[in-house]
Amino acid sequence: MRPLSLALILSFGVSAAHAGDRSSAAIAGIARQFDHYSVIQLGELHRSLQIHSFIQQMLRDPRFICQADDVVVEFGNSRLQKLADGYANGGNLSEEQIRSMWRETSVPLTWNTPVYRAVYDTIRDINRNHLCAHAIRLVLADAPLDWSRIRTAKDLLPFADRDTAMADAVEREVIAKHHHAFLITGEYHAEKRTNDPADGLRTAQIIERRHPHSLFSLVTVPVPAAAAALHMDAAPGFEAVHGSDIGNKPFAMTSPDWSETQSHAAGFRIGEVVDGLLYVGGDSSLFPSPEIYLDAAYAKELRRRASIVQAETGQDFVAVVDDLVKEGRDQQALANPAPPPANKR
Repeated sequence: MRPLSLALILSFGVSAAHAGDRSSAAIAGIARQFDHYSVIQLGELHRSLQIHSFIQQMLRDPRFICQADDVVVEFGNSRLQKLADGYANGGNLSEEQIRSMWRETSVPLTWNTPVYRAVYDTIRDINRNHLCAHAIRLVLADAPLDWSRIRTAKDLLPFADRDTAMADAVEREVIAKHHHAFLITGEYHAEKRTNDPADGLRTAQIIERRHPHSLFSLVTVPVPAAAAALHMDAAPGFEAVHGSDIGNKPFAMTSPDWSETQSHAAGFRIGEVVDGLLYVGGDSSLFPSPEIYLDAAYAKELRRRASIVQAETGQDFVAVVDDLVKEGRDQQALANPAPPPANKR
């Protein structure tokens, strides 16, 4: 599966990057933020093919990636950092070990999408090909839970604050070492200001409070009409928002649900929440083949974990796993139809 998934993402990036000058300018603009900040955080929309094809371009552009020491990812269990170090530096890991890095998180399904595996593989590739004078370290930032020891919601509770876990990883592996890093998380974790304090602090907020002015937070504009209203209709495009008119626009314009009726929406302004905006031309999702859930042992373990997550958060992933297993069987049946019955004489 690895060559197919990575090739798909890269080929999409090539086809979407027909405006090479715009892509180059956007990456250069983001790279310049390393002159002022230790960490550039990109808040992505999960499974977005457009965003991740641009991430692939960023990772493969020496002007950007060679200014970083580390790529820090939400989609990896920090307990398995030794595996990440080995893999990024060309070590031989089994497929089970590779997948465990993202499957052993408390997020049961999202990271199975091929765009996340592609980040792992690209860091390995750029180190193997010596794209930079120094190796790029892959840092896993999610909470260091061990599912083999978790039996109840109470066991899972100490690992529930994923934002603090990610901020701790950045502080420990990047800032304390005087490194520069590219931090990839979901958009939720990249917001420096939020409406509901009861939700707790986001990763960007925690880092900013501990180390003021160390982090440049960047999110995307997924709706073309919103990008046009922000004068960012040519993709890909990047804008630093502070000191610009964009900073005074509603942050709601970064929502996938935005419509032109919300042009003067109340709420936070863009410049209050993030430091930069990225437009990559849209937002379509890439899902893995549901046939991966036909592994009976994996599906059984997913159901066990999902029941624990449900007891802790109320989110029901058990039914989702059941649906995915059914989809996998349906897809397998379509790919391997049963032979017609033999004619009886």
